[in-house]
Amino acid sequence: MRQSRRKAAICFVLAGLLCCAPAFAFADTEGHPAEADIDRAVRQGWLSCGTGDRFSPDAALTRGMFVTALAKLDDAELPPAGRIFSDVPAGLSCARAVQWAVVNGIATGTEPGKFSPDQAVTREQATVMLIRHANYSGVVLPRRRSRTVRFSDLDACSDSGLDALYTLYRAGIFDTEDGKIRPTDVMTRADCAVILRRYQEACEGTCPDNQQAMVISHMGYAAEAPENTLEAYELSDSRNYIYVETDVRFTCNNVPVLLHDDTIDRTSNGTGKVAQMTYQQLQGFSFDAGKDGYGGTALPTFEQFIQLCSKRYLHPYVELKSSVSGKQLEQMSDIVSKYGMTQHVTWISFDYSNLKRICRIYPQAEVGYLHSNADSRTVELAEQLKTGKNNVYLCARYTTLNSSVRAQCLRAGVYLEAWTIDERRTAVQQLNTSVQGITVDRLTPADIYR
Repeated sequence: MRQSRRKAAICFVLAGLLCCAPAFAFADTEGHPAEADIDRAVRQGWLSCGTGDRFSPDAALTRGMFVTALAKLDDAELPPAGRIFSDVPAGLSCARAVQWAVVNGIATGTEPGKFSPDQAVTREQATVMLIRHANYSGVVLPRRRSRTVRFSDLDACSDSGLDALYTLYRAGIFDTEDGKIRPTDVMTRADCAVILRRYQEACEGTCPDNQQAMVISHMGYAAEAPENTLEAYELSDSRNYIYVETDVRFTCNNVPVLLHDDTIDRTSNGTGKVAQMTYQQLQGFSFDAGKDGYGGTALPTFEQFIQLCSKRYLHPYVELKSSVSGKQLEQMSDIVSKYGMTQHVTWISFDYSNLKRICRIYPQAEVGYLHSNADSRTVELAEQLKTGKNNVYLCARYTTLNSSVRAQCLRAGVYLEAWTIDERRTAVQQLNTSVQGITVDRLTPADIYR
């Protein structure tokens, strides 16, 4: 991926000199569906020309060949060959590429002490290595296909394989055939040429807005402005967030306002529980959260927030911080409807009863079950929120997500959202999975898709 233009030109020329002919000169590639990609892969040096006048497009690709192709695609500076595996002697053609791939977390052995370089690589195994390479390269893969896909053979995938295949299918790198992802099928040399071309294009191209993941601004851009204030959400908009998260509580006179804590002590110059105060009383305090230049900042109402989201084309994630009655939910829903936002709001809560109530009253409402720990039970609870008319998320702490949870969500048709992430490296690793979006405090979409 870090190949210079000069090196790319040299690679192109050398590959052409080695082959002495374009792909159609191979006796077994003329008219092949992957002919153009084979030509490119050979000219770029990713794959060898084959034997004599044959490329052997339908021959199985081995694990050693695949890591070698990845190393060449990466233009990697290969380390000296070490004896990590008993079946990869230093003199083996793929030895240095294997060393590079293992050291950088791109590949692992097949069993203790063995890499099995001559073993055919399956589609599932290849996708896992491609995801690891994307993470190593710091590239967030695009989302070119619908997030809604059900592979008819998903039960044939391992958990890690299913997650990787879904991610690369969504990126437009892998295809299905009659709805099947074919995880255990052996990858051919022609398959590899096609996949590497698509993967390179996905990694090197600029990711347009409509192919980016959801990056949710937590309580607005609170890194600079006071959290859960209109000023913070205006900053979110200026930094090109589309999705914003907020927290809602009710005053004693039943006005929904934006506040994370049950008291106003931390974020204002006052003290007391919001549920024991009227909205009129709350207007007498400054909610500047101790940030310079924001003295006199007002506590926003939920209606003011929704109005701003409507005006700025923001999609709100509304967290219900306490148990909400049916009447209060109806009140909030009326506000959302008033500003034409009914189809553009996601309701989230740690309180499962809130979500059950929402799904019962508004079966088409998009909901997210917030939980600090993602496991099989939380996935099952999230699945039970499906009405057949809505989208359901499991919104979990990112440190608790693993391939097993992600695969269970894929099989259950439950979307995943991870919170709260502040390092780009972690964001890349999470977004190169089946996770649909992440909640952040400081990272902006531009930071992630740079």
